[in-house]
Amino acid sequence: MAQDPKDQTDAADDAMPELENQDGPKLNRGEKKCRKALVKIGMKSFAGVTRVTLRKRDGLIFVVNDPEVLRSDDGKSFAVFGELKLEDPNMRMQQAEAKKFAEGQLASAQAAAASSTKKEETKTAGGDAPLSEEGINPDFIPLVMEHTQCTRNEAI
Repeated sequence: MAQDPKDQTDAADDAMPELENQDGPKLNRGEKKCRKALVKIGMKSFAGVTRVTLRKRDGLIFVVNDPEVLRSDDGKSFAVFGELKLEDPNMRMQQAEAKKFAEGQLASAQAAAASSTKKEETKTAGGDAPLSEEGINPDFIPLVMEHTQCTRNEAI
């Protein structure tokens, strides 16, 4: 029995077309069928999308990194394929706060180092005569010296 050439072309049309630039994981059967159906209804690949985020009312954020996006002809409908991950906005804020805190600690350490080098320069350059303590409570001078770690003349 000979096959009709028309049957051979239908079989070729029913086969899954090769997807371009697919170096990622193997697609499962359901995903292949879904993509094929979407392509049949006229959706086309939409390049240039690196991240898709979906935000729910309760604050949850769903993220798809490096998705494959299909767009309808009218541009109103999209289909997104990729690995869906849950992103916690509270964790993101905590990481940002920790980064700010670490930068603040670094800046304060640098400022302390700069002020200590200034103090050393004034001590080595110094030999200044004691300043007048007129109008200042003498008990405050050691207190200021202790808190700011400066010389007596600087405290006065």
